Amino acid sequence: MFRLILSDEKNKMINRRRIEQLIRESYQRAKRQRKEFSVFDRITMSVMDELPASVDMLVVVDKLEKTIPHHLFDEIDEIFVGSFSENDERALEAHYESGAIYMTSDLPTNDDYVENIVHETAHSMESARGLEIYGDGKIEIEFAGKRRRLSSEFKSHGIMASHLNFEDLDYDPEFDSFLYKEIGYENMYSFTTGLFASPYGATSLREYFANGFEEFFLGNREHLKRISPQLFTKLMEIINNDF
Repeated sequence: MFRLILSDEKNKMINRRRIEQLIRESYQRAKRQRKEFSVFDRITMSVMDELPASVDMLVVVDKLEKTIPHHLFDEIDEIFVGSFSENDERALEAHYESGAIYMTSDLPTNDDYVENIVHETAHSMESARGLEIYGDGKIEIEFAGKRRRLSSEFKSHGIMASHLNFEDLDYDPEFDSFLYKEIGYENMYSFTTGLFASPYGATSLREYFANGFEEFFLGNREHLKRISPQLFTKLMEIINNDF
């Protein structure tokens, strides 16, 4: 009789654990299937396609709100997560356009989504406050000097890049393709260390700013201050609303 009681208690415990597991799994499924989120109780984030099981948008939203001052999101009204032709055509993970961020839904980690949103937030600020950011020419001069040093690095390593215009600081698909496909961003680290926060920052003046913005909030601020003092100073002005 005592054994039967023990067996019955054991079965009840096993059943409780199964029920708890089912509840946890159901809760996780509900979180993944949720379609709309709110950032700073103002910006609507709409998930249009299924996300990877490793991604939790509530975690993404929480990190954004704890990391980035809310006033830096003033130019963003909506964030869409799904499949978009412009991202596909240009092999982009995200892009900003007319008050909205359009981001692919197959990024593997929460941090990938956070990084892309922060990066595109920088571009949203450029669209609205470009004159304030670039008007004094200091970031442009700093970036141009880094481009010239990059050109010299290529030459010293026997990399033929004379067909590229290193003085053109705007986005150039040919320049981007050369860095991405011909050299490869992994190989670019050896050329850009001490010049740019990451290889993508060498692509154009706008990407230099956005890349630095991302490094400021999600990377190593002291490193950014050391290698890009003018950009760092401008970012401090932006955060403190000193324009």
